[in-house]
Amino acid sequence: MTAQSVILPLPSDHARFIVLRLKDLTLPELKEKIEDLLDTRDRLITQHPTAEIKTAIAFGPELWTKLYTQSPEGFKQLAPIQGAFEMPAVPADVLIHIASQRSDICFTLSQAFFDGIQDKVEVLDERVCFRYFDGRDLTGFIDGTENPQFPDDRAETALLAEDAGIFADGSFVFAQRYIHDLDKWKRLKVDAQENVMGRSKLESIEMDDDVKPENAHIARVVIEDDKGEEMEILRHSLPYGDGKGEQGLFFIAYTKNLAIIDNMLEHMFGTTGDGIHDRLLHFVTAVDGAYFFAPSEELLEEVLAD
Repeated sequence: MTAQSVILPLPSDHARFIVLRLKDLTLPELKEKIEDLLDTRDRLITQHPTAEIKTAIAFGPELWTKLYTQSPEGFKQLAPIQGAFEMPAVPADVLIHIASQRSDICFTLSQAFFDGIQDKVEVLDERVCFRYFDGRDLTGFIDGTENPQFPDDRAETALLAEDAGIFADGSFVFAQRYIHDLDKWKRLKVDAQENVMGRSKLESIEMDDDVKPENAHIARVVIEDDKGEEMEILRHSLPYGDGKGEQGLFFIAYTKNLAIIDNMLEHMFGTTGDGIHDRLLHFVTAVDGAYFFAPSEELLEEVLAD
């Protein structure tokens, strides 16, 4: 089995994330439009071999049951959280992750998918994202520092193992958009920002445990198992925004185990029973969220041909 092309490589400089519900689009029409997108991708890869064009197509739990007779173990809808802060969940049918070194190619692939079906789908989000300086979030801190860097480690983190059978080399996906209150954030001095994050701003060095605040972002989202080993996910998050207007982060992570995401979110939003929530939530707001499954290339081909 082969993982879909966007999952394991390091993120490209440009990405476009499409989240939608089918509305009036039939399953045969959906499959045809995904084929159009993939055919366009393959043509552009041939024409622009240095553009690092990569994609992933993922499906929500409800739609997946209509596309295939079995579901991977643990696949479910994201549940909303009402803790110290509210975390919404907005179920969706399809997530399309497009990445390239060129923004025009990301646009062209989106155009290929939507051509002729604009009125048949409900687009929950189409987010144009970009690499910000040396991989930083708009807060100024490097994003994804905890990501595994080597290919084998990234695969171990993101992909279902061989014992998953037909679902091997597929991946669960968590997608959630955050809006940043940068005016409020910029009123903090750098040392106060570092206490919110739990790491240094310039060098991205994590604070020692004896000085790191227990409500720091890193303290809440870096989760360890019973053996003290970090439970990793593979982040592909990127910033978005206009100079005058809404700005934030499209958070997307690939994982072999959605329970890790559940655990992280509970720690962030303060429902673990310890009375602590992630202080970063005073400056960023989650506005949606959903779980998806990205099958392997081979299983995706089977689903599209069925």
